[in-house]
Amino acid sequence: MRMFITVALSSLALASTASVRAQEKQKAEADTDFLTKVVPAIAASVKIIEYSAKNASDEKVKDFAERVAKQHKESFKIASEHAKRLKIEVVADAEKGSNETIDKLSKLNGIDVDVAFLKWISQIHEDTSLFDNEVKNGSDADLKTYAKNSITSGNEHLKEAREHLARLKK
Repeated sequence: MRMFITVALSSLALASTASVRAQEKQKAEADTDFLTKVVPAIAASVKIIEYSAKNASDEKVKDFAERVAKQHKESFKIASEHAKRLKIEVVADAEKGSNETIDKLSKLNGIDVDVAFLKWISQIHEDTSLFDNEVKNGSDADLKTYAKNSITSGNEHLKEAREHLARLKK
């Protein structure tokens, strides 16, 4: 009987260890998934925002775009540093993610550029699921903090973009 209990407890311990390892692997995969998606997306966003800042007709929209571009550049730098620290290979091809949007913007003039940019920036900040998933499922505490702070910044960008849109549509 004692042997049976010892074997049963050993089996439970092994199963528990395997379960913990599987959860850790899943969390590490969440970090990898997050960085491999977010780094190229931010690189593309910087290019689009810089284009919009250069071509905005409204001074307040231009100032907003310049400020957001600066913040996105810093976010890109931080995310890239996390990837390097965690030894996660990422490809930051800004051209791939930005060309279509810049092509659309380049066909517009004046306030139409401003409105299209503000709608685009609103759209990208409305969906926080990638960042939410990292906060919930990631394994690296610093990366989770970065994701959480990014949600806060994104919400501020979204709020301000909507305010500019409302002002321009009056």
